[in-house]
Amino acid sequence: MTREVADVLDLLRVAVEAGLSPVRALGEVGRRRPGLLGGELRRCADELALGLTRAQGMARLVARCPLPEVAALVAAVTRADRHGAPLSPALEALAAQARAEQARRARDGAAHAAPQIQLVVALVLVPAVMLLVAAALVQALLPAGG
Repeated sequence: MTREVADVLDLLRVAVEAGLSPVRALGEVGRRRPGLLGGELRRCADELALGLTRAQGMARLVARCPLPEVAALVAAVTRADRHGAPLSPALEALAAQARAEQARRARDGAAHAAPQIQLVVALVLVPAVMLLVAAALVQALLPAGG
């Protein structure tokens, strides 16, 4: 879900900007977006269509998707409902934050990979070079005729 959240937030923003209500946008994005998060959005929209209150449906979504970005999405939708604030800028900001977090995790993963790469170099390449040097020395030390 973590990998999907930025794209889902962008799609939700586009759907809301196209004039869909937040609940309808959740359903449409959920139906068109494969993956776990898309399925959960579709499930939330279906529950709301069956009569669950928006607060209950959103609370269930947060419980099923324990990501800070999903909690922020629900808070933005709730704030937009309560205060009449436009939802699109909030979704755009959340998507940007999610992408920045993905980039940070990628940098952290790369930083953790560097020592592992150095270990491979030390354990594989250095002994191979030492064997080549030893073979050259042995050949140089042997008598020319033997």
